[in-house]
Amino acid sequence: MAGEQEGEAPVFSIAAVADIQYADTDPRGAREPREGIARIKNAISHWNKRDLDWGVVLGDIIDWDDIDYGKFPKETIAIEPKRWQHTRDILAAWNTLNVPNYKVLGNHDYYVPYKDADGLSKPASVFRAFGFKDKAYYEFSHKGYRFIVLDGDMSHLNYDIESKEYKEAKAHYDSLKGPARGIWSAGISIKQMDWLKGVLADALNKKEPTVIMCHYPMHKPYGSHTLFNAVEMTTLLNQFPNVVMWLNGHNHSGGYANIEGRHHLNLKGMQNEAENWYQIDFSPESITIYQAEDLKTPKFELELSWPPKENPEK
Repeated sequence: MAGEQEGEAPVFSIAAVADIQYADTDPRGAREPREGIARIKNAISHWNKRDLDWGVVLGDIIDWDDIDYGKFPKETIAIEPKRWQHTRDILAAWNTLNVPNYKVLGNHDYYVPYKDADGLSKPASVFRAFGFKDKAYYEFSHKGYRFIVLDGDMSHLNYDIESKEYKEAKAHYDSLKGPARGIWSAGISIKQMDWLKGVLADALNKKEPTVIMCHYPMHKPYGSHTLFNAVEMTTLLNQFPNVVMWLNGHNHSGGYANIEGRHHLNLKGMQNEAENWYQIDFSPESITIYQAEDLKTPKFELELSWPPKENPEK
């Protein structure tokens, strides 16, 4: 916890985890979906003893729910009755965190039937199940920082197959070329990008260092896990020097890149290793990341390049 670290104390600390991917099902190869609840409960048992302000799960909270996963994504066959049991069980575990928590949706969180038991279609059925009202992107300020949560809403797997949104997203996916054409990835819609521009402009005007939390990585080298419109997003973010970090999951192996002074950190997935859970400390000058129980040896110590340092008077 913050009090155990040497040097300047952080302004605040948070809990962070990515890709729990829980489902009450047998292992698939090296994946152990059923272990998700035990793993997150273990992490929370430690987080709850620390001085944290809040926590975030960076998407892929579930592995799937209420579908025949063996036939997905070619066929989305619902298993009756639709109960959202995997979702309800993992959220019950996540909600034992004793500080406020935030959720980012990932691709697996949309691996559910096209329609809910009462006829509500994706994505609205997903929003309801995970506690959102009418969208899964939002923003908030905390102790001098601005935090922005994005939703990969440009994927045909997010929508009812009968909807125009499905058809538009499928046409976009079919048009993609190159290595960044992973069926399990997504993009950010034009509507959400327009909203993002407004939030970034407001944060810049208020001189707030800004952290974007999204399930999908956008840094090079581009591959099948990359955000579909990473090039457009990079162009946008480069206009806002106050964006100090892009924090994501999705690629379970993790990764790091620096783009024009902006830190891009891909946390390793808990589905792969039980010890892939983190504490992130924020100060005006730096962001420090610790993994699991080790609070003495940072995994990353990231200096902020914003706000620009003023030249001393001569």
